[in-house]
Amino acid sequence: MRKIRPLSRRTVLRGIVGGSTVGLALPLLEAMLDAHGEALAGGEPVPLRFGVWFWGNGTHPGQWAPATTGPDWQPSAILAGLAPVKDYINLVSGTQLPVPGANNPHVEGAIGILAGGNPLLHESYNGQGDDWNFLTVPTPSVDEVAADHLAGTAPFRNLTAAVTPVHTSDAGSSNHPGTAISYISHPAPYIFNPPILDPSELFAALFGNGIPMGEPPSAQSLARAAVLDAIAQDATALDARLGASDRQRVEQHLDGIHDLQNRLTAIVTPGESCAMLADPGNPTSERERARVMGELIAMAFACDLSRVMTLEFSSPASHVDYPDVGVASSGLGTSFHEYEHQNAYDPTVLTVLGYFMEVFADFVATLQTLPEAGGTLLDNSCILGTSDVSGGWDHAFNDFPLLVAGRAGGALAYPGVHAALPGSLASRVPLTCLRAIGAPVATWGSAQFATSEPITEILA
Repeated sequence: MRKIRPLSRRTVLRGIVGGSTVGLALPLLEAMLDAHGEALAGGEPVPLRFGVWFWGNGTHPGQWAPATTGPDWQPSAILAGLAPVKDYINLVSGTQLPVPGANNPHVEGAIGILAGGNPLLHESYNGQGDDWNFLTVPTPSVDEVAADHLAGTAPFRNLTAAVTPVHTSDAGSSNHPGTAISYISHPAPYIFNPPILDPSELFAALFGNGIPMGEPPSAQSLARAAVLDAIAQDATALDARLGASDRQRVEQHLDGIHDLQNRLTAIVTPGESCAMLADPGNPTSERERARVMGELIAMAFACDLSRVMTLEFSSPASHVDYPDVGVASSGLGTSFHEYEHQNAYDPTVLTVLGYFMEVFADFVATLQTLPEAGGTLLDNSCILGTSDVSGGWDHAFNDFPLLVAGRAGGALAYPGVHAALPGSLASRVPLTCLRAIGAPVATWGSAQFATSEPITEILA
């Protein structure tokens, strides 16, 4: 019998066209995997992916927890949309998010769960009522910490997208320096990763020039990268002349330059499910827009264009409508946020809360449809689903909504379990996600959010 020699994941077919060398990467083949089909033949693991899927205004704390714990949990009415992907969902109930209660609760909650700390209040704030427009994270958000570990050579270090309009269009401007009421992904205080809201724009960013597929960078791309490198060297020379705040901003700017350089010079080695998608346009339905955003992000994972993402279905507080489920401004206040404050957990609000779970499940199911290394893309992903409060009606922070989807390469429990942890710190869940993807993080969070205890119940 002919012996099959293992192939490197970086194997490229090469040839000469018009005197120039060209290359074409191969998809993920069995010969590139180990004997178990779970790792690459060279010993390196199949890449892991991490994501945050966020919705604003929480859920219904009294109806969040399933009746039973362990792997046999059954979705409640609000969680019914999770049923098709239940085996891939680890659900945590009973946790508390210990926000200080000094500023806007939606911002305190979003920062507490995503950045593990208390908000920073901009020095320009002088006591006016809109403190949320002056608040930001104290440290990088969890997706940025994950990107530090996972990004590798992927052209896009951290894909950020949003489905509904962000809370306020001018947050982050000179008039409103706060960022956390609008944006969930932050590399540093007052610096946010702006989300793409148009699926067609995301498509253009990812696939507008096709998939590199192992082709060597063009001379033009190399030249642009060299210019960027020269600029970066000059900017670095400024470091000693700047104050701490300006130095941090320059460092973040240089990180952006490095990311652009990487996109110009990266040689992508796509997975077996990598395929060129069609431009989806910009659907008017929010659920449809979320679906195509999810398909684009999933394909970016499959093509190794990115390994980290944030998908902001709605900003903290959820100051938007949801016409897909009949919630529009006419007669319902000015947004879902106001409607819930006026009507508590009435049938309309419960419908919207169930809708959030359905759309989250849509994204999880999309990852599950893409084969990879004997399993699916979902088997190699860890997706944190969460919000800014437990309940939007009364700004509750007990029984905080926390979902962890995927298997993270076998690090997360499968089938997924319901872990009931009354009174435990909610910030243990982001730490658990970071541990699951192998990030070298001993602790997560600061002040009252700090923890070194992952949730072992949802780890394999």
